[in-house]
Amino acid sequence: MAPEIHDAYIELADLLVRLDPLAAVDIYCRFPSSGEEDSFDDAYISGEIVSILMKHEKYEDQRLVQHMVKWGRVMGIGVLEKYMGILDSKFKTEMLKNIYAGVHRKDIDDPDLAAFFKFKCWI
Repeated sequence: MAPEIHDAYIELADLLVRLDPLAAVDIYCRFPSSGEEDSFDDAYISGEIVSILMKHEKYEDQRLVQHMVKWGRVMGIGVLEKYMGILDSKFKTEMLKNIYAGVHRKDIDDPDLAAFFKFKCWI
């Protein structure tokens, strides 16, 4: 597959998503990121990964947090609201804290985030 061509990864993953969604996630994860600052195309791929993992309730998959952070950094925290609500209802507190801190490029123990985490009852 041609590295750095988003369409090739997207089309191949689209073929797999109905029969083997986790194989589609594996294909998406092979895409080489654009660098430290991801592009909108990178965000699309991260969004697809998050959607597939959440749809199939793979909350413990290590790729979920990573791609939620990448997606949220490019598109803004609002794009994650639906999925964060689902994780909150499943009591995935540590995961939520890691996602929120990662999107804002802060440490999970940052004093600025402590009040927010307390407000959200993510203690």
